[in-house]
Amino acid sequence: MKAIQFRSYGFPEKVLESKEVAKPVPKENEVLIRIHAIAINDYDWSFVRGKPYLYRLMFGLFKPKQKTPGMQLAGLVEDIDVNVKKLKIGDAVFGDLSEYGFGTFAEYISINENSIVRKPDELSFLEASAIPHASALALQALRDHGEIEQEQKIFN
Repeated sequence: MKAIQFRSYGFPEKVLESKEVAKPVPKENEVLIRIHAIAINDYDWSFVRGKPYLYRLMFGLFKPKQKTPGMQLAGLVEDIDVNVKKLKIGDAVFGDLSEYGFGTFAEYISINENSIVRKPDELSFLEASAIPHASALALQALRDHGEIEQEQKIFN
């Protein structure tokens, strides 16, 4: 399968490369997803650039530990571990994988079932891939910092 990878920090146009890599196999509690759409955000930019330097404490001090960037996706479940209970083969899913790793800049990924949810039929794969990170930030801003409450209106 193809994946976009990098071996050193720097500007994306200089360090990202298309590589042929092994297709992953689901481990315990993981699902194999054929990726249909991804979203790229500021976190991906920082991960590839290695800046701010504080990120290198998480991702690798001198070179990245994880070679394939990307944390948001939408796709189809193609295979599952026997322990997976929430999803089944053929389910359309989307999610933010950042708590479980990275690697969405690829054709396939095997990831913990808790990092994704079923995609609503009303959303395209492209629309669904853009929701997880931005919506979580919006929710944190409104609920945690804005202290809005259930049923409260923020627009008239």
